[in-house]
Amino acid sequence: MFAPILQSSLITSCLTLTLILIFSTQTFPQEKEQSDIIDQNKAIEVFRGEKDDIPLLDQATQDTFDAGHETLSEKVISAATWLDSFFDDTRYSQEENKTRAKLKLMAGIQKYESLDFKPRVSIRLHLPHAQNRLNLLFTANDDEDFDVDRRGNALNSRDDDSEITGSLQYFLKQTEKLNISASAGLSTSYLYAGLRYRGLYDYGSWQGRFTSRFRYYTDDGFESRNQYDLERKVSEKFLFRTTLEANWEEERNGVPHAVIFSLYHVLNSDRAILYEAGNYLQTSPSYQLTDTVFGLRYRQRFYRDWLVTEVAPQISFPKEHDRNFVPGIIVKLEAEFGYTSYEQQFRNIFSF
Repeated sequence: MFAPILQSSLITSCLTLTLILIFSTQTFPQEKEQSDIIDQNKAIEVFRGEKDDIPLLDQATQDTFDAGHETLSEKVISAATWLDSFFDDTRYSQEENKTRAKLKLMAGIQKYESLDFKPRVSIRLHLPHAQNRLNLLFTANDDEDFDVDRRGNALNSRDDDSEITGSLQYFLKQTEKLNISASAGLSTSYLYAGLRYRGLYDYGSWQGRFTSRFRYYTDDGFESRNQYDLERKVSEKFLFRTTLEANWEEERNGVPHAVIFSLYHVLNSDRAILYEAGNYLQTSPSYQLTDTVFGLRYRQRFYRDWLVTEVAPQISFPKEHDRNFVPGIIVKLEAEFGYTSYEQQFRNIFSF
């Protein structure tokens, strides 16, 4: 009974000690990163290109029109990036090109399940001598499906893995508009290699983001995970996002997919709330709605910039429980190493 708990504690202790030893000798690079959201010029690069003349408007008016559009689009991108970084979203973390480590302690409970506690350690080492393109990653987690990012409705069966993994990530292309990387890694039970693509698309006051990750695993074969976001800044404190997700796995029947609506509410530079509603669907053995989930994530820094707490209640109506009301809650405590303050970025993006 206590063997899994003891094993998890030993793994976490060893990795935490390794983390402390590494960061006690690591010199963090201070150069400006490709993904820094305070670099306004990079956001503008998204919208540069050939422009056709607008009939009945002189060049000065067209330039003013284009400048206003670029400013609005830049604000949407910057706000979305800041929020993704604040909520530790994979949209941000998978493109992060800097040394960072994080220790998470999570506890969760929901109807039909007992209270569960899970630690997680992740370490990203930026290797500056490889033309600022290479990162070394280590991760130890009990269950990615437990994290609030998946809402207990994992679209990918590998989210149930309990593994220690190590990998290398190499950035092939890094601009604000385009990010392409290759990765290869191993765990105690499999090897993998793959590519990840992310592109940004401009639709006026709306911004689109397409992300696709294709991998091959030695135990389960090929998989493809795809996501499309459509987002806009509703007001100075709110950002709205619609997300479409669809995943495919060689060894799994059907194509699980989801439609998720998210509303981000920025309270100040230390506090934010995320409201979410999502429908999760499956195509096998027949097309069906497997779950509907409504959730809220309140996230706040406390005492120190590198300490974060999060409370995430949710309710769901899963098919496996005959659409009955299933409440649940997850509480997280995070400690971040290699952290740089987001206060200046916040002030550059939000004016309240």
